[in-house]
Amino acid sequence: MKRLGEWEGDNPLSGIRQFKEGDQELAFLYEEEIDRLLVACDQAANKDLGIIVRICLATGARWSEAQDLKQSQILPGRLTFTQTKSKKNRTVPISQQLQAMLPKKRGSLFTPAYEAFKSALARAEIELPKGQRTHVLRHTFASHFMMRGGNILVLQQILGHSTIMMTMRYAHFAPNHLDAAVALNPFDNRMPNS
Repeated sequence: MKRLGEWEGDNPLSGIRQFKEGDQELAFLYEEEIDRLLVACDQAANKDLGIIVRICLATGARWSEAQDLKQSQILPGRLTFTQTKSKKNRTVPISQQLQAMLPKKRGSLFTPAYEAFKSALARAEIELPKGQRTHVLRHTFASHFMMRGGNILVLQQILGHSTIMMTMRYAHFAPNHLDAAVALNPFDNRMPNS
């Protein structure tokens, strides 16, 4: 409007952030990429890398939540994440296999390993869209959870999302996720069998 001479003065919207034009599709790893990544992590100089990656893949934890774990957050069959984005504690079940891998020492369990993670991704020849490396393990957990028939409400709790809308971006991974429209609608259930 200013260019057209229809507005004088400061722009009242100048301090407001513009909307994103569209959400970028979330990258996740396929089974063979997970295998390559785990091999690369296990070969890394940083010996904490492999277990941090496994925690993220098994629980949907953010990188910082897994890397910053302390012994006090480990319970039999469970991990409690306390330094979460939502500021709410979140307890997630874990397998006996993962439990057995966790270090048995006091205080912080791991040394920083994110640089080693970036190197492991490169060695595993995994390329990700810009800005998606940080959360690829979390997205991988959520995507595979839904592809294997997981419940979207359970996923919301595991990931600690404050609203179901945040979790719904994974719903399309559910096998036959829209088939319930046929099975549960009031019309088809009234149709006589042919």
